[in-house]
Amino acid sequence: MSNKNKSESKSNKGKNTNKKKGSNLKWVLALFAELIILGLMIVGYVLFYVDSKIAKINKVEIDESDLAINDELDTSIQEKYKTIALFGIDSRDVSNLGQGTRSDSIMIASINNETKEVKIVSVYRDTLLEIENDSGLTAKVNAAYSYGGPQLAIKTLNANLDLQITDFVTVNFLGLTKAIDDLGGITVHVEENELPVLNLAISEQIAVTGIYSDGVFATGDLLLNGTQATAYARIRSTDQGDITRTERQRDVLTKMFVKAKSSDLATIDSIIDDVFPEIATSLTEDEIKALAKAVFEYQLGDTVGFPFAYTPITHETKGSVLVPADLSANVTALHEFLYNETGYVPTSRVQSISSTIKNETGIEAREIIINPQSFE
Repeated sequence: MSNKNKSESKSNKGKNTNKKKGSNLKWVLALFAELIILGLMIVGYVLFYVDSKIAKINKVEIDESDLAINDELDTSIQEKYKTIALFGIDSRDVSNLGQGTRSDSIMIASINNETKEVKIVSVYRDTLLEIENDSGLTAKVNAAYSYGGPQLAIKTLNANLDLQITDFVTVNFLGLTKAIDDLGGITVHVEENELPVLNLAISEQIAVTGIYSDGVFATGDLLLNGTQATAYARIRSTDQGDITRTERQRDVLTKMFVKAKSSDLATIDSIIDDVFPEIATSLTEDEIKALAKAVFEYQLGDTVGFPFAYTPITHETKGSVLVPADLSANVTALHEFLYNETGYVPTSRVQSISSTIKNETGIEAREIIINPQSFE
């Protein structure tokens, strides 16, 4: 073969090789582009799916300029946590998630932004506090929700306890019942003295939600369905009344939390579909997404009832109430529990409310003893 032909042959091979390389490159670029488009479509679908779920939640706006956060409060510590008020109400439908219904359950959840530890405090609903509706009068704390919905309930917690709560979540008992059923029930320990009142509560719960259930006729560690477990959480007339009832409520909440963390996506999806329509919250969609994204990182810490030191009395006009003994000392202990703040000094506002309650009831300060519980 002549040099000319060899040269032409090499040239043709080079052109063919370049064509192949060009073709391969175009194919790779096309595939890469398709993968990007597919990825964007998946992300878009997921976001649409999440948005469609979140849209089922009832949104309630809170006036953040009117939350009674005490002026002297040093917010630098609490800003390291997300503090949310949790309310459980005895309601048949979401139209009653606002004012007009007394909060059957009042909890404060603090989420450590760094460690993701969650601590929960139950505020006994008969606790005597000052209701922040400009009346300056004291009443059972659960009256605040009835008088002014979540806005007034948050204001009352902030003013009396030196908190800076700006968000809440309210759920009715239908939502709680459905969530427990979706989880396949939860196991709790039932005592002999709880059986009669538990079965009475089950009958009442069926009337509230319309979800039928058999009664409970055994004791010990039992797997309870949604109606049974919700009724269990509402038992009040045993042991120490509301004190013991809040322990049951935190027990049920903890068991649900632990079981949900180990559930599959189908179960979580069912819970979302059933519970979200029964929820009202001030959290924005972005805040809900952020909390949901980190849900498997959360670690449930200790839970406890508040006030830590109290004296039950029967007031001539307010009935049976729990009097913090005294409020200032209890608030100091509360901040140590929720925020690891040692030696917290309550603001003058809290000290003033504490003096008002003391003068009204004659109840003196007592030793503060915190008995945290863990139900895991």
